[in-house]
Amino acid sequence: MRFISRLLNDVEGIYWFPIIALILFVALFLAIGVHTWFMKKDRAEELARLPLDEDDEEDEEKEENVKEVKDHNESNNDHNS
Repeated sequence: MRFISRLLNDVEGIYWFPIIALILFVALFLAIGVHTWFMKKDRAEELARLPLDEDDEEDEEKEENVKEVKDHNESNNDHNS
């Protein structure tokens, strides 16, 4: 551990790194907070339903695909008869 301490103490301007990191974190946090605060209510509700809507859409797509396959198989059976 002493090796790392000596190595970091030898780096010129190392004391600015945590300050810059803190400034970037606070700036990003504030930007996300302001964006969220001014978001339209409709958009927020849409995003809140998003995880649930994706499952519903996938289920609907699967049902449509199954129906298409059944229709295709029935039409082939009619032609073969």
